[in-house]
Amino acid sequence: MISLLLTVMALVQEGSPPVQEVNAPLQFSVTHDGVIGETLSGRVYVMLTKGRFPRMSGPDWFHPEPFFAIDVVDWQAETPLILAEKADAMDGPPSSIEDATWKAVAVFRSMNDYSDLAAPGGLYGDTVSFEGSGSITGTIHLKLHRPVSKRRWVRNDNLLLDEKPSALLSDFYGREVRHVASVIVPDEYDPSREEPYPVMYWIGGFGSDHYEGQMLQRMFSLSEYDDQICRVVLNAKTHSGHHTFADSQNNGPRMQALINEWIPYLEETYNLGGSSNRRFLAGLSSGGWTAMWLQVMNPDFFGGAWALAPDPIDFHYFQTVDLYADDANMYVDSDGNERPLARNGDIPMLWTRGFVAMDDVIKDGGQIGSFEWVFSPRGNDGRPVQMFNRETGKVNKEVVEHWKKYDIRRILEENWETISPKLANKINIIAGGLDTFYLEEAVIQLQSFFNEQDFDAMIRVIENGNHGSVFQRNSIREMDEYIAVKCQLSNRKKKSKHD
Repeated sequence: MISLLLTVMALVQEGSPPVQEVNAPLQFSVTHDGVIGETLSGRVYVMLTKGRFPRMSGPDWFHPEPFFAIDVVDWQAETPLILAEKADAMDGPPSSIEDATWKAVAVFRSMNDYSDLAAPGGLYGDTVSFEGSGSITGTIHLKLHRPVSKRRWVRNDNLLLDEKPSALLSDFYGREVRHVASVIVPDEYDPSREEPYPVMYWIGGFGSDHYEGQMLQRMFSLSEYDDQICRVVLNAKTHSGHHTFADSQNNGPRMQALINEWIPYLEETYNLGGSSNRRFLAGLSSGGWTAMWLQVMNPDFFGGAWALAPDPIDFHYFQTVDLYADDANMYVDSDGNERPLARNGDIPMLWTRGFVAMDDVIKDGGQIGSFEWVFSPRGNDGRPVQMFNRETGKVNKEVVEHWKKYDIRRILEENWETISPKLANKINIIAGGLDTFYLEEAVIQLQSFFNEQDFDAMIRVIENGNHGSVFQRNSIREMDEYIAVKCQLSNRKKKSKHD
């Protein structure tokens, strides 16, 4: 689920913003100045904080503060947009916030391929302070006038940025959609050498994208084989969240586009892979699920997958919910106890009901909604059908029936005789025994199934490990040693330069 929740706090101008006087019923009045267009269509957010300044990339999952949102269509420049009682909210309308000194900022998010609230193609404004004593009232005026700039790409001889239009995805969306990735190459990279380089396709977790390559380059250099293996950091981020490279009714032919368009282009351009025995997958969290999904669905195309703390790979263990149970409920268990969604050690610190309320204000790009964009059928309104009732938490059995086609454990069991020989020694999973998001049980149960089948796979559950424990120096080395054995690479480094 979480990997890198990218922030754009630096966009906010620091200093001491003016305090506005408050003496009328509390509401937010937002205008834009037409700097990116006289009319705007998308979603407008007002983010609040009692701290330094609001997070414009999205709420802090573990310490959320009030924020409000409303959709806009052809919103005219200089026309006030009022966010008040009818605005989408996590814990009630603006009039319900507690007395305090608050800072507010408005953000406009356009319909594009970014899941961050403040993303290129959008706007933000200056931070405005207001305070209340007794009952907070008043109209807080916020102006959108600063375009969100594109993220900066730091040039590096070992880190290459590439992109290419996707015919399949552009046709699905009716507009241009581009493949993007960063390619990490060795110091003495030779694109014209006779033998293609072994390649690891990396998929990051929820909230990350190909820009993660700038950090991963340093981490992967910890391996003794970083001089012989290339990495491609794929981008699974889209407006709806993380598309997991799974074909779906809502996100389009993502897997087809990857396998038939993007990977062939990358391998020809950079002299990579070229065959399954030199083509590997790895990913963390949502990217871990993706690595498993792509390997299982394409057993002859990839030579092995490493899934680190994968999102639920068995919907009997969708975190703490058995989605197939007769009384399945996302909010409460069979005894009526609230279901936790995240924990610190064995102590719950986040509850599903509140998290969903936050997620629904984000609307598109939230974690729960992201699952529905991938797994759910498309509704008559053009949006994914919700998997559960947002008021009661009751799971919709008809929607879960559609989700079954994405249940990796179920796919394995139903196709075991034909698929297992193709996947032998290709499945590697590492999970934390106390995964922050309760993801370990699905892994443990899959391990039991593999043991019963005497199946050649590597599954390791780190005792007391959390969601982040799975991606460490030793796991990077282990992944590369696996590739080295498969590709018959020799360790040309007598001693790691980091030892």
